[in-house]
Amino acid sequence: MSRALTPFIASLLIAAAPLAAHAQAKDTHGGTPTDAFFFKNAGMTGLGEVELSKLAVQRAQSSKVKAYAQKMVDEHSKVNDELATLKDGDKTYQRATQVAPETDKQIDALSRMSGSDFDKAYLKIMVADHEEAVAQFSAEIEKGSNEEMKAFAKKTLPSLKAHLQMAKSLSGR
Repeated sequence: MSRALTPFIASLLIAAAPLAAHAQAKDTHGGTPTDAFFFKNAGMTGLGEVELSKLAVQRAQSSKVKAYAQKMVDEHSKVNDELATLKDGDKTYQRATQVAPETDKQIDALSRMSGSDFDKAYLKIMVADHEEAVAQFSAEIEKGSNEEMKAFAKKTLPSLKAHLQMAKSLSGR
């Protein structure tokens, strides 16, 4: 990889980290801020995983990376659909309709890449995103108050950990 790409990839990883300010989200349905933060971020992150992975299905050089990306599209789409059914009492949380601004930047940056550089950058994003998702789902299990949301997090966490391990393995980490 050229030296010019190293700062570029570093900026992609920095953009993948969620903003701490979102942690103060207010839950209009009466749940804890942890529940509101979890729902909002899980929705945006899940949608982002699908969009980034759709791009990787089209642009990745490695057939293994393409297969991983397709798995992310399929499994995160299913999880996103399940997340959208969660309720707090008689109120359904509003489904995420767009990716986080950081993810838009990642998609834009990846769309200008090709070959093994694309594969490496995509996998680095997947590792960082899944590390963050594992942390968020673990926090919801530990600190959330919405039992349905906690059960969803507990059910989904093993898959996220598997996705993380696959991304690490593919990236040689």
